[in-house]
Amino acid sequence: MNILKALAGVGIAVVSIQAQAGGIYRCTAPGGAVTYQETACDGSSTGGVANIPTGYPDFNVVEHERILQREAVLDQRMLERYRIDSAERIARDDRIAREKEAAAELAMAEAMAANAGGMPYYVGAAIRNARLHRPHRPQRTAGY
Repeated sequence: MNILKALAGVGIAVVSIQAQAGGIYRCTAPGGAVTYQETACDGSSTGGVANIPTGYPDFNVVEHERILQREAVLDQRMLERYRIDSAERIARDDRIAREKEAAAELAMAEAMAANAGGMPYYVGAAIRNARLHRPHRPQRTAGY
């Protein structure tokens, strides 16, 4: 898409340069069809140089710089807003995680309190007849 825009801009610039050199002719054919061209009208059509401006006026440099400065300020404000939104999003996610963790701890405490008078409350799998710690002993070799 950008390539097409660039080619169109080059084409317009070339036509504009050529039009500035010789002017633009408005030709009317015998059937009434009107054409605009860079060369003089041929013998079968009538017309002459059209009163069409072939150049663009110079742009206002001061106004152009003012607009660029306003855009730079707007970009800075947008970046600051993005930074603030990111910080708020991180804080919100952290708060939600802490609330979930607190709710889970409260549920665990309530479950333990409910089972305090009755059966013991186990968390995890029961381990029976298992040695929890076995120290590492080097094996003896035949020559030792």
